[in-house]
Parts: sequence; C-alpha cells; structure tokens
Amino acid sequence: MEIGSGHTWAAVRVPNDKYAVIANQTSIGTLKLNDHANYLASPGLAKFVKRHHLAQVTQNRVNYAQAFGTNNKLDATYNWPRVWDGQRLLTPSKKQSIKQHDLALFMKPDQKISVATVQRVLASHFNGTKYDSNGKWVGGYRPINVPTDVESHILQIRNDVPAEIAGVQWLAMASPATSVYVPFYTNVNTTPYQYQSGTDQPDQSSAYWTYKLTRVLTDPYRNKLINKDVRPAQKKLNHQLQVNLKQSDQTAQQLTGSTLSNYLAQQNQQNADLAQNTFEKLNQKLIVDSSRQTKIVHHQDL
Repeated sequence: MEIGSGHTWAAVRVPNDKYAVIANQTSIGTLKLNDHANYLASPGLAKFVKRHHLAQVTQNRVNYAQAFGTNNKLDATYNWPRVWDGQRLLTPSKKQSIKQHDLALFMKPDQKISVATVQRVLASHFNGTKYDSNGKWVGGYRPINVPTDVESHILQIRNDVPAEIAGVQWLAMASPATSVYVPFYTNVNTTPYQYQSGTDQPDQSSAYWTYKLTRVLTDPYRNKLINKDVRPAQKKLNHQLQVNLKQSDQTAQQLTGSTLSNYLAQQNQQNADLAQNTFEKLNQKLIVDSSRQTKIVHHQDL
C-alpha cells in the first residue's frame, strides 16, 4: 500500500511466488481499477488524477507512480540502486544495470526467501561489487545499509507454530552489517530492559549504544576487523539464537495465558542478554585489535 497525496492511496496484492524491494519512492505502477481482487484504491482516484492532469487514465487504468511519484536524478542515486541491489541478491539469475529506472515491482526469487536471506539484504552495501560503499564505492550510490542506521527489523508471522507464538520481531540495533538480529516474541507485555533505555548520549548499558560502538570501532579498519572479529561473532551468535528460538517454541506450546506471555518475555530477555554480552566482549576485542592497526609503532630495540 502506498499513500500518494492527501487522501489518495493505492494497494496491490503481492503474488504468492514473488517479492518486492521498496526504497523511498512510490513504486506501484499500473493500477487496474476494475481488478478488485488484486488492486485497491481510494474512492475517486481516477477522477482526481484526471482533474489535476497527473497522468493518463485509459480503460480504468492509471500509472500510480507516474501520477504521485518521482523519477529524477536523486532517485537514480538514492532509490533505484537499492532496489537493484535487493533484486541482485534475491534473483541473481536476472542480470540488470544499477542505472535502470524500469526495474520490476515484483520479482520471483531464485530460491525461497528465509529470514537469514532478508537479513543479508538489509545489511547489504553492494557487497561484492565495484559499488561497495566499504570499497571503491563507484558511483556513490546509496546502499541499503549505511553506517548511520539506527535500527533494522524483520517482522515474521510463522505458519508452522500456534498463533500465540507465531509473531517474531527480529531486531538489529544500529547498523545491521555489524550488529545482529535478535528474535523477540511479540505476544508479550514488556520488553528487555536494554531496549527501554538510551538517549542521544553514549552509555554502557543500552542496546543501541552497545551495537553502535561496534560499528564505530570497526569503521576505521572495517574490511579487516569485520572479517577478523565481527563475522565470526555474528555467525556463532546467530546459530545460538536460532537454537534458543527452536527450544523456546517447544516449551511455549505447552503454556497458555499470562503464563505463556511471561515465559515469552523471559526468553526475550535471555536472548537480549546473550546478544548484548556477546557484543560487549566483541567490543573489548575490537578496542585491542584496532589499537594494533597503527603504522606508527615503538621500536623495541631502540
């Protein structure tokens, strides 16, 4: 669903076998206003478009992006490249140009999309290409993941567990490239204490500043320290969080009511503690390793 202007809006059904990568740009193209099974729109949309000469309306069809969106130089560097990158990762068999302005709204993935796959997309900075913002950054295109990210999240509704535990929010604080997506059950009445604190000033207890520090420490030597220290810690922690979620799912299915919600909140707190403790130790290691990167050193024989 996208809001055009004022009270105008449009929605299109995502095909079951496809995905959509959306940047900060109106993306819905042709609206088939008679096809109510796949398209919805605000009342009087076609008349509004005609009256204000926003786009052509032909046979009850209108190009929503043309009427209410933009397609300019800023989009060419800020929006379309991110759509291109997401589609590059999810459908690598489809060869496209980062300069294309006609990328499809919906694309079929080469393989089924998992939570881990979405995590990789959200953490991408054109990895493995000449456009990598951690490398040569050819073109200066805006990547999906930037160092100033405040948080990144994935909302998952699972269909292989009871509805009471189906909702999971995977939350990565700060930049997901150097953070971790912690799974949190949504059927709870409270949240981990680390996520209830934090201001615009750094501290040593809130979740945000713990993960932000990791990004700050790796940035000067990111390619070296991310591969050496961050990736191994992420891999080990991701595996343990997956194990924890699977185990807590089994226990949770035996519980109901407030007992269940309290248990889910406890598991959320345990996962938050595990992740934050892991990254606090990682940050200590990064401080030591980054201090060894200086080219100006003391000569032990002089």
